[in-house]
Amino acid sequence: MVSLSTVCGVVFGFLVIALGILHETKDWQVFLSPSSLAIVFGGTVTVTFIGFRFQYVWNAFIATLKIFLKQSVSAKTLMLDVKVAIDWQKKFQAEGQAAYESISKSSKEEFVKYIFNLASTGYKPDDIREFGTTSIEEHYFRHMQESTILSTMGSMTPAFGLVGTLLGLIVMLGKLEDPSKLGPGLSLALTATLYGLLFARFVFMPSSTKVKQTLSIERFRHFLLLEAIVLIMEKKSAMYIQDKMNSYLDRKEQYSMFALKGGSAPAKKG
Repeated sequence: MVSLSTVCGVVFGFLVIALGILHETKDWQVFLSPSSLAIVFGGTVTVTFIGFRFQYVWNAFIATLKIFLKQSVSAKTLMLDVKVAIDWQKKFQAEGQAAYESISKSSKEEFVKYIFNLASTGYKPDDIREFGTTSIEEHYFRHMQESTILSTMGSMTPAFGLVGTLLGLIVMLGKLEDPSKLGPGLSLALTATLYGLLFARFVFMPSSTKVKQTLSIERFRHFLLLEAIVLIMEKKSAMYIQDKMNSYLDRKEQYSMFALKGGSAPAKKG
């Protein structure tokens, strides 16, 4: 599904810029400059490929496209995770350690499969917590490269805008003897600066922020799931797991087994 906030932000941003231009002039084509676009965008991409490995740069571009999709983790998702953890606990009570392998095979999430697969080999809860924490942190910092690359591109586009400005001024200086030919050089100088700022503040920097936010939310969810699995291995009760996981969630978005049953009894820890 599409992320309405991202799409609305992009559409609103374009409308504001377009209306600002049309309010001052009907000749909007003066703001279109293929030369400026080639210098700013082409130069930024070229330098990025020089500074970073191809795979990381490609992943950064893919991540930029993904910000237009609705985030997979929401408050409802976290509530359902609590319910799923309770179901895991009940399965463990019924099947014992054999439930670990069963859950690992049936789960569609790589992280859950990984942790339950480790649990099925006989590791202790402390070992599972250590392995899980390492896996979460490494995954987070590895994919943070995408945010770093986008942020770097955002810092480079204004510099290439300045390059375009200098090239435009050089063109102008070379044609001072004929004032009628100064226009193209001045146009290149100004539009390059404009493109550099727009790409930086309207494309790359917001994309970097959104990618970082998405990774942080995913990281939080993985820690929540890891905590649930460790509690199951420690043979905690379903109510204890519910209350423990709810303590990480917003108070308005907490899961309750009693609410589903239509009851209102207070939660008891066990």
